[in-house]
Amino acid sequence: MSQSTRALKTFLVLSLLLNVFLIGGVAGGLYQWLGQPRPVQALAVPQHGLRQAMALMPEEHRRQLRQLLRQTRNDSQALISAGREARQGVVRELAADQLDRGALDAELGKSREADSALRARVDEALATFAASLSLSERQQLVEAMYLRDGGKNRGAKRN
Repeated sequence: MSQSTRALKTFLVLSLLLNVFLIGGVAGGLYQWLGQPRPVQALAVPQHGLRQAMALMPEEHRRQLRQLLRQTRNDSQALISAGREARQGVVRELAADQLDRGALDAELGKSREADSALRARVDEALATFAASLSLSERQQLVEAMYLRDGGKNRGAKRN
């Protein structure tokens, strides 16, 4: 065999091996990609309360509520910061060598007050938004936010 024929055969064998390797890689990648189950939206992020209500609203109302909540958050930055600082204070008190029950109670009280005030502002914003809705839209809002089981247990007592 001549030198050029031997080099050509070596090149062809290497080319064949490379092509088999590449085809196997592509086939394996496709198998992995197509074999993955698609995430189900309802299972991915179970929504309840205000998030579920927003998901069920028409886009215009969703945008209005989102804008109102964003404005409430911007107006409430002082309360958000106070609550965050109070929770950090709780962590500091709990991590201290000696537990100062009075200081811990004071930090817990500050956190509770800030959280309650923030919740009141959010509730006020939600009430303002609800005032702009029709009766049927308000009923849909109630069902989405508070009747999580679809209204099956409306008469059941809550514990």
